[in-house]
Amino acid sequence: MSAGLVQVFFVAAGLVAVGIFAAAWRRDLTAALAGIPLMFGGAAVALVGIARFSAAGGPHLFGQGFAVLLAISALALVALGIGISGREGSR
Repeated sequence: MSAGLVQVFFVAAGLVAVGIFAAAWRRDLTAALAGIPLMFGGAAVALVGIARFSAAGGPHLFGQGFAVLLAISALALVALGIGISGREGSR
């Protein structure tokens, strides 16, 4: 079984939509920050899908490189959220 580009985009759009819903639904800032890595994950899935199915003769690792960059920035954002929630807990 092989997934096409349209299926990859549907999964990516679903992840972004769940992230937006989680970020908009929460009233607390630290809880709202939990939805942002989901949005980054959806963007990473889309970038990897584009790199996988691209017809251009360029390097195929271009999308994967951006996906790794997004994963690192999502990890930094989670660390920022944990730091903010730890600082609010000490008050």
